[in-house]
Amino acid sequence: MLTPTMVSGQRVPQLRTLKPASQQDTIPAGQDSLRVSAPQGDIKSTIKYSARDSIMFEVDRKVVNLYGDAKISYGDLNLEAAYIQIDYETNTLLATPLPDSTGKDTGVPVFKDSGGTYSAKQIAYNYKTRKGRISEVVTQQGEGYIHAEVVKKNENDEFFGYHAQYTTCNLEHPHFFIGATKMKGIPNDKVMTGPFNLVVADIPTPLGFIFGLFPMPKNTRASGVIVPTFGESRAQGFYLSNGGYYFAWNDYIGTRLTGDIYSLGGYNISMDNTYRKRYSYSGNLGVSYRYFKNDEADIERSRTTNDLLNALPPTQRTIWINWSHSPEQKPGRGRFSASVNAGSTGHQRINYNSTSQYLSPTFNSNITYQKTIQNTPFSYTAKLSQGQTSGGVYNFVLPDLNFSMTPVSFFEVLTNNLPTGKWYEQFTIGYNVNAQNRLTNIRPATSNTFGVPITEGVARQDTISLSDFDQLWKNGRRSADHNFQLNLGSYKIARYFNFSPSVSYRESWTDQRYSFRFNPDSQKVDVDTTNFGRIYDYSANASLSTTIYGTAYIGGKRVEAIRHLIRPNISYSYRPDFGRESFGFYQNVQTAAFPAAGRDAFTLLPRVANAPGPGLQSRLNLNVSNNIEMKVRSKTDTTAANQFEKVSILDNLAFSTSYNFAADSIKLAPVSLVANTRLFKIFNVTFNSTFDPYKRDTLGRQVDDYVFDFSKLKLANLTNANFTIGASLNPEARQSSTSVPSNLPILNPDRDPLLPDYVDFKIPWTLSFDYTIGYFRTYGATAGTNINQTLSMNGSVNLTDKWKITYFAGYDFTNNNISNANLQIYRDLHCWEMSIGWIPFGFAQGYNITINAKSALLQDLRLTRNRSARNRF
Repeated sequence: MLTPTMVSGQRVPQLRTLKPASQQDTIPAGQDSLRVSAPQGDIKSTIKYSARDSIMFEVDRKVVNLYGDAKISYGDLNLEAAYIQIDYETNTLLATPLPDSTGKDTGVPVFKDSGGTYSAKQIAYNYKTRKGRISEVVTQQGEGYIHAEVVKKNENDEFFGYHAQYTTCNLEHPHFFIGATKMKGIPNDKVMTGPFNLVVADIPTPLGFIFGLFPMPKNTRASGVIVPTFGESRAQGFYLSNGGYYFAWNDYIGTRLTGDIYSLGGYNISMDNTYRKRYSYSGNLGVSYRYFKNDEADIERSRTTNDLLNALPPTQRTIWINWSHSPEQKPGRGRFSASVNAGSTGHQRINYNSTSQYLSPTFNSNITYQKTIQNTPFSYTAKLSQGQTSGGVYNFVLPDLNFSMTPVSFFEVLTNNLPTGKWYEQFTIGYNVNAQNRLTNIRPATSNTFGVPITEGVARQDTISLSDFDQLWKNGRRSADHNFQLNLGSYKIARYFNFSPSVSYRESWTDQRYSFRFNPDSQKVDVDTTNFGRIYDYSANASLSTTIYGTAYIGGKRVEAIRHLIRPNISYSYRPDFGRESFGFYQNVQTAAFPAAGRDAFTLLPRVANAPGPGLQSRLNLNVSNNIEMKVRSKTDTTAANQFEKVSILDNLAFSTSYNFAADSIKLAPVSLVANTRLFKIFNVTFNSTFDPYKRDTLGRQVDDYVFDFSKLKLANLTNANFTIGASLNPEARQSSTSVPSNLPILNPDRDPLLPDYVDFKIPWTLSFDYTIGYFRTYGATAGTNINQTLSMNGSVNLTDKWKITYFAGYDFTNNNISNANLQIYRDLHCWEMSIGWIPFGFAQGYNITINAKSALLQDLRLTRNRSARNRF
């Protein structure tokens, strides 16, 4: 029976299933303890339909014809087309386009259900069995698009394509595709094909295989094979690189297991684990083991001492571990973080990913746990750290413990009352203790430590292994440093001056204390060591500061006034002479029976490491900073509120020095002059310099006589200076920002240093440069002046909306050479991209040309040609 209903403003029939008479309720009233539901018909929900032009009903055939922007909605099924036919007798939908006045088809059918979206020439679908046949179809599955002459769908939303094409290009006529006679797709899972081959620009290529498998997960990661890249290296031969498997264990953890294999015997195995727990922490743990085999370098090294040949890396086995862990900040909870980069000395020279990484002289690692105790001034930190140099020197701090107390008020602690404004209520005290256990594989020569000839003062480097732990412990140092800061408040004097006194005390405990004795037989100093040493250091300080304003009113057409701001600061510090024998921190030791000319027979040597410097200090410190700015009329805004704007002439001009009243000579410290400003809102200018107020003798030593000569207008000798001017000529570059949100672990492939990290076509061009000139003066036997000049420049330019060039270059005027240079060219090819990287100079020189598909799904579909430090030799 057809009953009318309103659809798009029209009364149209709707199919309704009637209940047969035999199924009428026969349970008498009062016996309804069991309810019997009527059986459902073939149609599970209401079919909603509409059309813009007309709707025609064929009641006898049970057919509805929809013309013009026809739309069907049935559960999760949606169908749009120029013409749709609903056949209630066969439970089928038929959708086709209609020709317009020019004969061109319009209203191409678009079909949507839980299996995906399909655009086709003709669609026939049975909404009861959920099976369908689609002709000349285009459908998107994940990141890919499937074109097929005919597609059939079954009740599980799986589709089967005939003469199908799989591509990631979103054009109607794709630039490239993977062609196969038969293709099967499982939505949100994978696409499978029979024998296939790659077609580029309608040209079939011989690239293909007997079957294809393309994962297409939806909002989840998937495990899969990582296809290796092929290449050639003179040192290690032909190779397959970065091939392996990615394991997506769950939504929080993923593992990338890859390896390299070389025809001359070398190999590399890498494991990279990425993990993330939302709102808690995220991190990455990687381990890499490499057997670098280079017989040619080994042979050449044994035959010659040529520096260039010795620069070739020899055969070696290396391992490297990197771990980064970042927690989410949560109030009241401890924070555990890690940044580990450690391993064999030569590993990074062989497996560098950037020029800075290759040239880095040191690598540091830290594992830290820190916590602030709520509602208290206390916090603590526990840290394990390690550092290593390219020369094989290892330093460990195991552990590094720190406990601190932020400054608290004496008044509040002692009385438990709120402050009332009394001057003594400003007294505060802070405390910090730091305990360290430092280990190293280097035992420095004792003579290098004290600067005098010591018995058996020989440097030695120890290897890192469990068998050497005893020697590492002996080379190490244990210490605990206690610091107290007593702030006596800040007070106004004569309304305009701020007076701030303070007292500090430091005490250190160490595991070694030295005693010295001159040995006349060996003519060297013998050293005795005890297991505990204690030193302390205290000082008193007071500062007086104010602010001085001066304004000159100009009243010109543009310039309204000029303001000069001066901030002088005078401070005084006092510390006793800790070199006196009564403190016991130093020992006056005979170091030679017959001292050479110009040297003393006795030397003051520290008995404890980090002993406070000898000599009484009664020092007056002076610092003056200046700021000059103009008040000018605004060119753009003439309203009363914004009629004027401030323009900085000089951001800062400061000089500082000190005078030690207790010193026997050379009481005035060098004068430091620093200036910086910004010109035209573009150029950043910085200048810093140091002036020596004393004369020097022929040996370069300071003489207690001032250089100052008013008649010659000479104040002091310039010893060093540095001037830098830099600019960024594109403001859009500073305002642009990019972010890639990520809530799940991602696959992090190895980066090539010649490939661009990110290409932003929104900024048409960028240009920034830094020019630095440095001056340094030496005295004595090597007296002279040195001037260094460097210029660095980097930027980018978009030649078109598809071409982008980035560049970096640095020039050293002193040595007349290019210190570093890098040029990268990028071309957007719609569904493909091309990148060219070139480093023309240095050990890392080389080039890389890569053409690859953009889609991460087909990231291994690429063509690469490169030469770098890895495969140049």
